Amino acid sequence: MKKKVLIFLSLCLLVACSSSAFAAVTLKHLGAHPFSKLAITSEADIRILVEKHSADLEDGFTKAGNPELFPEFKAQFPAAQIDAIQVAPGERFDWMLFRKKSSGQVKAIKDVTWGGEESFAAFRFYIDKNEQRYEFIVPAACGNLSLRNVIIPPPLNQDPVCNMTLSSSEITCGQVIVVDATGSTDPDGTISEVVFKLLDASNQVVVEESVTEAPFIQKLTVPCQSSQYTVKTVVIDNKGAQSSPADCTQTITVAQHKGGPVADIGFAHQFDPASYIFARVGYEIPLTEKLYAMGLAGGFARVGGYDGGSAFTVDALLHYYLTEKMSVAAGAGFWVGQDENIDLIVNVGYLIYEQPEKMKTSLFIEGRCEADDLISSKATRLGLGLRFQF
Repeated sequence: MKKKVLIFLSLCLLVACSSSAFAAVTLKHLGAHPFSKLAITSEADIRILVEKHSADLEDGFTKAGNPELFPEFKAQFPAAQIDAIQVAPGERFDWMLFRKKSSGQVKAIKDVTWGGEESFAAFRFYIDKNEQRYEFIVPAACGNLSLRNVIIPPPLNQDPVCNMTLSSSEITCGQVIVVDATGSTDPDGTISEVVFKLLDASNQVVVEESVTEAPFIQKLTVPCQSSQYTVKTVVIDNKGAQSSPADCTQTITVAQHKGGPVADIGFAHQFDPASYIFARVGYEIPLTEKLYAMGLAGGFARVGGYDGGSAFTVDALLHYYLTEKMSVAAGAGFWVGQDENIDLIVNVGYLIYEQPEKMKTSLFIEGRCEADDLISSKATRLGLGLRFQF
């Protein structure tokens, strides 16, 4: 019976001793149970302590419940940055290593709070493992290595992903191109800004626009100074991260203005009076970027009135594009019918429909007057027509 009681008391003592090693502790004094007798006054002293007591530290990590952390500690400590700090009263530590009366085996206590009246001098360094940062403190008074904090850093901000489409990859200069970045995404946030750039052949920025609200669409007017441009779009998220320029970079080619067939149909009224339906076909060739020469041949068929008759015409015009849509033309023409005359011709046109690289349709107003009778209103014909350019 006495033997059983003795065994029971021994087990209770063992459990009590074990629990006390890991119970919450408030320290009010340092130095009574130092890990090492080595005086800690500098970073060099800490490195000597770690090198000299490596086996004891490994044993201490195991007793503190972090044996898996010691290999990283041993590997990273030689390059770790050590800073001198002050630890204020009330600071808490996950655990602290010590030796009772600075001798014997290493022991560990957990949940330690500094309860002294003043701050104490210490050294601090960090060890990283599994995307977590472990903050270690070494009090200068005793060298008791302590784990103060485990920091879980916030996840790294991921870059947004740019997605861009262009309304066309081959356009004429002066034309507007639409850049659409609405398909861009940010995996861990929101898009706060999209920057659209147009660069010339020498990689100089000629147009730059920024959009800060959806939809992220921008219109860019392509200048006439280069035969090739590059569109670059960069997406910026709410934390300032930017997409890779390579994600949204596309080259556009400025198509050279080309000549092509032309066909006119329309209605003209002569103040003499007479009314005509006219049709002409011809060809235009570029002289400059905006100036074209146009030759047309056709006829005017009289459908009303009594003066004059139907006629065959041959016209030569200079055609100038004020904008991509509006143009003016002037020139001379031959009128061959009952009478043969040289006419002066002016017209103004406006583009109303376009199939890129295929056909343009313009509405135009034309005035035609005999060159030798400019002051006679009866010799003037005003017409309205459609011009098809192929």
